[in-house]
Amino acid sequence: MARKKSRRPPKKPTVKKRSAKKKPRLTRVTGGDRAVPRKLADTNGQIQRLWHNISEQCISITSSIDTTPSEMIPHEMRERWLRELRKTGVALALLVERLAGRPTAEA
Repeated sequence: MARKKSRRPPKKPTVKKRSAKKKPRLTRVTGGDRAVPRKLADTNGQIQRLWHNISEQCISITSSIDTTPSEMIPHEMRERWLRELRKTGVALALLVERLAGRPTAEA
């Protein structure tokens, strides 16, 4: 037995309309009158939070080290701490070099 053909017309493929390119939204960076794109404002916030967290952590770690007798810190732990702190310093140095090596925007 043969199948009956559908009487409905075939569905036309829908064409998606492309929206016009949006201009980047500008955000005010705290402490300034100049508006900058959101990505720059986010990066600025990340750097400020990094500095705030690092400074607090450095103070806390320094206090802990100063109040702990050196003979209580096992050699392996001391070596691991030194290795991890050096890696952190290298990562920060790479960030500084990358930012310092880029051309600046003309004002």
